[in-house]
Amino acid sequence: MRLSISAAALLLLLPLGAPAQQNPNFSGSWVLAWPEPEVRHGRKLSPAELRVVQKAGALHATYVEHGKIRTCTYKLDGTESKNRAAGGAPSSDTATVKFATLLIESTVQIPKAALQMEQKWQLSADSRHLIVQITANASSPAVEGFPLGSWENVYNRKAAAVIKNHKAGVRSQKPGVRRTPPSSP
Repeated sequence: MRLSISAAALLLLLPLGAPAQQNPNFSGSWVLAWPEPEVRHGRKLSPAELRVVQKAGALHATYVEHGKIRTCTYKLDGTESKNRAAGGAPSSDTATVKFATLLIESTVQIPKAALQMEQKWQLSADSRHLIVQITANASSPAVEGFPLGSWENVYNRKAAAVIKNHKAGVRSQKPGVRRTPPSSP
């Protein structure tokens, strides 16, 4: 009798040990929250933005940083994609989704070296934040213009109303200024 109760208890615990695979959707417009934007000449630069469209086995990412736009497309089945890294160097990338994590592995070809990068994308529990853990290593100790080591970027999801108004070309009004519709004759 004691053995059958233990076996039944074990069967009840099995589903807890094997969580269901999630298929996160990273689509949305994101604004870099951390690390904070640089300050140059006494002015804080506008934060980097990331626009993501994920559908049909591919993720399209548009990076906007310091007025420069870069677009990358990643196939999510692990096959190779060709893109450009932040400095414009050619990049060979593979991307896979496992559980709640998107893993992007990249080899960036730069003069006299190859840069290996790994990005792990995850959404916060409420899907309001995108956390990207980045690790970069190089085949040569001196790689100018590319940061090496590990760091984390945290993006905040842009509010839908802000995105909709931005696409429509609507400018936000200043606080305390009330716009009134034109009066009819």
